[in-house]
Amino acid sequence: MDLRRCIEIIEGGSWVSLRFITADIKKGVGGKVIELTKARIARKRNEQLAKAENEIEARMNKKNPYHNLNFTRNMELPNKQIRKVHPILITHLNGEQVV
Repeated sequence: MDLRRCIEIIEGGSWVSLRFITADIKKGVGGKVIELTKARIARKRNEQLAKAENEIEARMNKKNPYHNLNFTRNMELPNKQIRKVHPILITHLNGEQVV
């Protein structure tokens, strides 16, 4: 499977299994293989909740994650945890190798 198809599947919002490699250029660490057996792209629940979260973030002076600029996606786990994933570093999606 190519990377473009991988991203289409992830952004479709269905539950997937992922295997990816970690990397943090700023800290100079990475190389761990992480496997998420069930994850989906994190989405805002509804507009009112999103608006309330944006107001809270504005008051807390949180950084904008710039997902498009950094080419990252937030993946939601079944227990509601969020993991940030760089699609370029995904090696397998639903058991199929990503090239």
